[in-house]
Amino acid sequence: LRPDADAGDLAQRYARAGAAAISVLTDGPDFGGKLSDLAAVRARVGVPALRKDFLIHPIQLEEARGWGADAALLIVAMLGEARLRDMLRAAEQLGLEALVEVHDADELRVALRAEARIIGVNARDLKTLQINSEGALGLIRAIPDGVLRVAESGLSSKDDLRRAADAGADAALIGTALMRAPDPGAALAALLGG
Repeated sequence: LRPDADAGDLAQRYARAGAAAISVLTDGPDFGGKLSDLAAVRARVGVPALRKDFLIHPIQLEEARGWGADAALLIVAMLGEARLRDMLRAAEQLGLEALVEVHDADELRVALRAEARIIGVNARDLKTLQINSEGALGLIRAIPDGVLRVAESGLSSKDDLRRAADAGADAALIGTALMRAPDPGAALAALLGG
């Protein structure tokens, strides 16, 4: 979306605008990210950094920690229940938080059985890439109290954030809308303002 982006500079803009954490896309083949972006973010901001990537093996969590991540994304659709449990254990041993991403009710049940403490509901279907905001809001409502709820994808306006909060979301992960803005930091400030 922004091939010339400087991860450290963007992180500073986001932190100044009020971001509680910075999501750092590290997948290279599909998205042009790199692990060194984590180090760049860590060097420039004090807020937590999340490694956003297709993580399937504990060594990738060790990499995340080594490059400065405080948290890592774990996608239920890629992992299944047994591997998710292994990855959650590995993350805990490394002192990493885990954002466990779900897309449907079956995946949500898997995340809850695995005792995920932070669950992100991605409104984007991984197969069609279509956004289903209403379905995502319904899943957020189904997450029990005591679990941190994160709305993901399809969020680009204050109204979107209000609707997510009304459904019970504690946080929102916003990427595309900010990266497409002429000034991503100003765009985040506008979303969070008021």
